[in-house]
Amino acid sequence: MPDMCDVTFLVGRKQVPIYGVKAILATRSRYLYQLIQQQQKQVEHDNASKKRSKKSKPSPIQHKLCIKVPDYQVEDFRAFLRFVHSGKVEIDSSNVIGLLCAAVEFGFSDLQSTCMKFTEILQDKGRRSALLDSAWNYQHKRTAQKLICQLSSITS
Repeated sequence: MPDMCDVTFLVGRKQVPIYGVKAILATRSRYLYQLIQQQQKQVEHDNASKKRSKKSKPSPIQHKLCIKVPDYQVEDFRAFLRFVHSGKVEIDSSNVIGLLCAAVEFGFSDLQSTCMKFTEILQDKGRRSALLDSAWNYQHKRTAQKLICQLSSITS
């Protein structure tokens, strides 16, 4: 429900909007709290600079906070935010690596351990190639790099 949300994450290269509630996000993760605070300060600083340079009236419409998250797949980040808001997530072989990277980056140890267990189950079922394919989407993340090394050494 975008109208009820007060933060918009612009995800991926195409900057697809995914909506969230600052109060929930900030209480669930110290990293998200700091990210939101930092972004709010930047917006306030930018607005103050604009007011000094232009003698215009401030807009009566309060804009939503926008945070760019370019290095996640849209559906993976949407699943991650769903988890942050509700505590529930559906994990599959296509999103487990994105969820794992987000869990590590944003400090969700419960989601991290769940994703790690899921990757072990997939490996046991012989689904290493699906995991490896998914991990390449996040090759710029340390967590995915470690998993790629692990999976590559097992398949060699």
